[in-house]
Amino acid sequence: MGIRDGAGDTERKWISRQEDRIAMSSKKAITLMFLGLAIMAVPFFIRRQDKKRAENYIEQMGVTEDEESTEIKTGNSKKKASEELPEEVIGIIEVESLDIRYPVFEGAGDAQLNNGIGHLTETAGLCETGNCVLAGHNGSRRGTFFTNLSHIEIGATVVVTNKEKVTHTYVVVETGIAEPYDASVCEEREEECLTLFTCTNHGTQRLVCRCRATDDSQNHIHSAEKYCATVH
Repeated sequence: MGIRDGAGDTERKWISRQEDRIAMSSKKAITLMFLGLAIMAVPFFIRRQDKKRAENYIEQMGVTEDEESTEIKTGNSKKKASEELPEEVIGIIEVESLDIRYPVFEGAGDAQLNNGIGHLTETAGLCETGNCVLAGHNGSRRGTFFTNLSHIEIGATVVVTNKEKVTHTYVVVETGIAEPYDASVCEEREEECLTLFTCTNHGTQRLVCRCRATDDSQNHIHSAEKYCATVH
């Protein structure tokens, strides 16, 4: 009986150890599963925060411009409007096919590119004649920005609205790769066009997307020029 009891105790201890190992393995598996889900949720959270921040800038621009119009009509000072809207916010860019909708900031430094799309100050202004160049981050932890620009298709539509709420539509006509200091990206043009670019190939090169203004946008420009000529 003593031998049998000893063998039984050993067997029970072995079974208990196996159960503990299984329980520990299950806990590790559950922990790893939740960790994996958390990691997968990070990009979603970032995109959500990114969209919220972008929409706040866009909504702020719209509200401020409405207030500014009211102040002009009533003869009140516009100081309040300039305090609510940073001067470097100059418009909005939308690419529906890529789910891009961001505020455009004047300048292309870290402060601008961490919050939206940057306008290269030495190039044509938004919705103006010439080559307007806009830059955006690719794969930034602060947002998607121009991350999906590599998926844009020829013929895709890009819509730009400036601070005066003038909206012009552009069509993608060319995409390609350029070196970081390729001057052709920002070269002046006589016609109205839009150039978008972002980093690619681990930041060693630039993905460039060239767009031309649609006929409607061109007609708006010509009408404005004729009006100005008539007034003056």
